[in-house]
Amino acid sequence: MNNLKENNKVYLSGEIVTDAVFSHEVYGESFYEMCVSVNRLSGQADILPITVSERLINKNELKIGSKICALGQFRSYNKLVDNKSKLMLTVFIREILEDNDNFKNPNSIMLCGFVCKPPVYRTTPFNREIADLLIAVNRSYNKSD
Repeated sequence: MNNLKENNKVYLSGEIVTDAVFSHEVYGESFYEMCVSVNRLSGQADILPITVSERLINKNELKIGSKICALGQFRSYNKLVDNKSKLMLTVFIREILEDNDNFKNPNSIMLCGFVCKPPVYRTTPFNREIADLLIAVNRSYNKSD
C-alpha cells in the first residue's frame, strides 16, 4: 500500500438526480455535493452521494439529468447533524471521463486497507448472503477513510 492513490479507486457511471449543494472550500476551491443514480445489473438503482469541484461542474456542465462517467475515491467524514456526529460517505470525484457505453457494468470500487472489526455475515430478506465490513483505507496527510 505504498501508493496511496492506488489503494482507493472508484469508477462510476450514472445520471445526476439532485442539484449541486455547496459543501466546503479548500484553498479557494469550492466543492459541491450532489447525488447520482447508478444502475445495478438487476435493474435496480442505487443513489450515491458524490463530492465534486466547482471546476469540474462548470467545465462539464453537470446538472440534473446529465450523465456522468467519473473516476474518484471513496471518502468518509464526520458531520454534526442535530448536535450528533454522523458518519457521511461520499465518492470524491477526481476526474470526469468520456461516457463509455462499451461496459455492461462499469461501476466498480477497489479498496485496500485494514479490517477494523470482525465481518458480520448475514442473509438479506431476499435470501442473498452478504458480509458487512468496516475497512480503514489510508490516504495522504495521515488521514484515513
